[in-house]
Amino acid sequence: MTGYLLAVSLSCLVGIAELVSRYRDRPTTLVRVPSTWAYVLINGGAGAGSLLLLHTFDWRFGVQSPDVAGATQILVASLGSMMVFRSAVFTVRVGDEDVAVGPSTLLTSLLAAADRGVDRMQAKTRAQEAGEIMRGVSFAKSRLALPTYCLGLLQNVSAEDQADLRTAVDALAGSEMTDGQMALNLGLLLMNVAGPDVLRSAVETLRAEITTDEPVPRPVPPPRDGQARENGEARPEPARSNPDQ
Repeated sequence: MTGYLLAVSLSCLVGIAELVSRYRDRPTTLVRVPSTWAYVLINGGAGAGSLLLLHTFDWRFGVQSPDVAGATQILVASLGSMMVFRSAVFTVRVGDEDVAVGPSTLLTSLLAAADRGVDRMQAKTRAQEAGEIMRGVSFAKSRLALPTYCLGLLQNVSAEDQADLRTAVDALAGSEMTDGQMALNLGLLLMNVAGPDVLRSAVETLRAEITTDEPVPRPVPPPRDGQARENGEARPEPARSNPDQ
């Protein structure tokens, strides 16, 4: 029984590592998405099934010691299930794309479902955080300083991720959006790499040098008790005419 638990645990860890690598800014959100649990459990079930086959056919891989043979079977079952479930039997050409047909199709579908679930769950929170952090930030002043500072704060960002970020920022600079819209999108790009906490700290440190020269409008509270508010002052509602008079 212990061998099956180890094989399932190793296989599940591989699935968890894949998912965490895809959602680096807030991996704890994965806990609330059902499709991610299905993805992890399928990986664990594959490991248990592989170990069951090894025990059924008594494959020892030339090892005589029972303890060493058991450990070898667990490793082979875990690693073998990873390779089998990520393989394709053949490839079909559909339109302009090559579609792999095999066990990997199931995992690809579950990953796509996890992507959609996490995106829907994080969208509202990310929009609020980006708007709060990047309020008053000028894209023209921050497009070089802010990404460079965020990457400097992080010590383990790969060269490929850094190059992708620079390409995305350059494409953003060439768009026809306003400076404020580009600043918001720059915040979202940096949140994907650094996360909201690092981005907030970087903006607060550089705020004196990257803020826009225009005054930032303060949010106007909604009207209450039949009063319209303008410029922060209450204005009485105009009297309505009586149709009976």
